[in-house]
Amino acid sequence: MKNLDSLDQKIRATLAEHDSKLQKEIEVIDRGEGYFDLLKASFHGRQAWVTYYLYILGLATLALFIYCLTGYLASESVDSSLNSSLDWALGLIACMFVFTLIKIIAFEQLLKFEMLRELKRIEFRLMLENKNTGDA
Repeated sequence: MKNLDSLDQKIRATLAEHDSKLQKEIEVIDRGEGYFDLLKASFHGRQAWVTYYLYILGLATLALFIYCLTGYLASESVDSSLNSSLDWALGLIACMFVFTLIKIIAFEQLLKFEMLRELKRIEFRLMLENKNTGDA
């Protein structure tokens, strides 16, 4: 672990000499991003449409869930047939299934953004290491 810390120090020292802009960018990447920063970043880029689509689908599913819930509660209070309440209950279960799928896909998107961020960080470090070995 000390080797990595010393390597980080060498990289930062070299960056301070050569390129302060690149050093600032690496410091931003090193800090890491929180959940809300990743969520905000998911609304930008080439696949922002996936995030927008997931949120629209989530809102439509929420509206359908509320509709099915009110129908289910109304069918329970009106002493109607079992088939009617079962239909509403199946609608509720389907909505919960769709919510689960949306959540899984959304977290996979966030993990992808975090992985790309980490790859960029490694790429910068390799670039600096190549720059250091080329100068010596």
